[in-house]
Amino acid sequence: MYKFILSFIISVLFINSLIAQTVEPSSSIAKNLLQIELESLYTIQKEKSIKLESISIPSALFRFGITRQLELQLNTPIIKERLWENDHLIHSLNKFDDIQVGFSINLWQEKNWIPEASLMIRAILPTDSKFEIHKVGKLCSFNLSNTLTNKLTFNSNIGYAENTDNSKSGFYIANFTFEASSKIHFFIENFGDFNHQKLISHNLNLGGGYNFNQNFVVDISIANGINHHMFYVGGIITYALEL
Repeated sequence: MYKFILSFIISVLFINSLIAQTVEPSSSIAKNLLQIELESLYTIQKEKSIKLESISIPSALFRFGITRQLELQLNTPIIKERLWENDHLIHSLNKFDDIQVGFSINLWQEKNWIPEASLMIRAILPTDSKFEIHKVGKLCSFNLSNTLTNKLTFNSNIGYAENTDNSKSGFYIANFTFEASSKIHFFIENFGDFNHQKLISHNLNLGGGYNFNQNFVVDISIANGINHHMFYVGGIITYALEL
C-alpha cells in the first residue's frame, strides 16, 4: 500500500506540473519587459480509495525579454498537499516544489496557413536537500498559434516532459481563444499527456479573463478530467512592467 500511495503522489504531481499553466504563448514577450504570473490552483485527483488535494499558494512564473526573439523564464511553485485514504487524512505538507528555469525563442511568424511558432525549453531542478545532476528533469514544448478571424485564434502546444523522478510523458494542449472585446476574452481547451502506449490523461478546460489595462490581466479557469477523476479551479494574475 505504501508503494502504491507513493507512486500515486508522484504521478499526480507530474500531471499537475503540466496543467499549472494554460496554453503557452507562441511568441516571446517584448525586449526589456518583465512579466509576472501569479497562479493559484485547487486540484482534486482520485484513484480508488485514494484522494489527493493540492493547492498552489501561489506559483509564480517570471518571464523577461532579453531580445525581441528570446525570453528567459523562471517558475517557482509553492504547494500545499493533503492525501486522503478512505476519507482519513494520512499525509499533509507544505513545500517549495521543483523549480523550472529556461527560455522561449521565436522560430517564425505566421504567414497564411503557416502558424506562428516558438520553442520553449526548461530544466526542472529538484529542491530536496540531496541534489544530484541525474535528477534534473526537462520540459520541451513546440508552441503554435493561428489567427482564424479578427477575434478567434487557435493555439496549441506539443511537448515532452521528464520529471525529477525520471517519469516521462508527452503532452499536448489545444486551445481556442475568443476576444469578445479589447477587455474580455474567453477560451476553451483540451489538454492531456500520453506515452507511446496510451493517452494517460484527457481533460477539458474552460475559462476567461479581463484586461484591466495592457499591463494587468486576471484569468480564471475550471477543468475536469474526461478519462480520469481530476478536477481543478484556479486563477492567474498577470502583471507586466518595462525595465
